[in-house]
Amino acid sequence: MRSIKWINLLSVVGPVLAFSVSVAEAQPFTTVYSFTNGSDGSLPAAGLILSGNTLYGTACYGGFQNTNGTVFALNTDGTGFETLYSFTGGSDGSGPVGSLILLGNTLYGTASRGGNSGNGTVFSLNTDGTGFKILHTFTGRSDGSDPSAGLILSGNTLYGTAFSGGDGKNGTVISLNTNGTGFKTLYAFTG
Repeated sequence: MRSIKWINLLSVVGPVLAFSVSVAEAQPFTTVYSFTNGSDGSLPAAGLILSGNTLYGTACYGGFQNTNGTVFALNTDGTGFETLYSFTGGSDGSGPVGSLILLGNTLYGTASRGGNSGNGTVFSLNTDGTGFKILHTFTGRSDGSDPSAGLILSGNTLYGTAFSGGDGKNGTVISLNTNGTGFKTLYAFTG
């Protein structure tokens, strides 16, 4: 229970000046989950998203393949941790370092490495861990390489960035539909 202390200051010399300041006591810090660098993953570099009482996130290393990263779910009270997906480092990608986004019961995200040409992927996954799909595999050419940031969503269109690659070799801004169609390089940075 939070307690609040009130401090009242009054000046009796000259005009009366009165004000109060609310000082809240610090809340205790609680570790909700500690990663083991096992099948749960390690180095959760991205932010979390919240749906109901469930947190979703990515860990860029660890997992069943030990080095390629995971997508996980966890209750807000620290119970119910589940590895929803463990990246293989193959065509699915590896190193998910960007935040996930959620539309209905589908999570969308990026893997910064791996994929068919080693340049990263955009993926989708159901919140129950089923239905993993590759929506785009980066080639490192005009589409870019190393999608390290999270995606944003407008309607059924995903928008994101790739850290490098593109015609200017300095990264790209991309868009694609949530079903994986309609990929476009919207802008290639020139440096």
